Amino acid sequence: MVWRGSTDFKDRFFGAAVYLFAIYDAMALGGGLLQIPALLPLFQLLQLLLLPISLIYGIFNTIIPLGFGSLVIFFILFLAVVRNEKIAYFIRFNTLQSILFGIAISLIQIVFGTLGALAIIGSAVFVVATAASIFCMVQCILGRYPEIPSISDVVYSQLPR
Repeated sequence: MVWRGSTDFKDRFFGAAVYLFAIYDAMALGGGLLQIPALLPLFQLLQLLLLPISLIYGIFNTIIPLGFGSLVIFFILFLAVVRNEKIAYFIRFNTLQSILFGIAISLIQIVFGTLGALAIIGSAVFVVATAASIFCMVQCILGRYPEIPSISDVVYSQLPR
């Protein structure tokens, strides 16, 4: 849907780029799929695409002790992008949706890691999260708002126009 305004190339690029954060969060769960040799080129491509995100996380985790670098990145994205009304609604929408993907992935890691079932469900969560993020990236490149059931509804409710 583009009824909220037109999107230019910059909006489409940054709207799509924020989903790399969600894919980065999901990569930790996809380790079990590395045992399948046919998927190795896919992982290498994802690692190449995620190199800038890896550098950002590496810098923040080095500067900020106790692993709170990820929390700082969350607050930067949320406060500097999502809550900044000077930034285009398209970018803010996609940033918040990507943050919600990351939160969902983290909650799944915590719950199933505690239950000891993360190895069983981790690969499926990786595939679903990566596929959803790639779908959203393609929709952004096309200038459309990516509609993910339930998640997009939450984003619309938290990001009033």
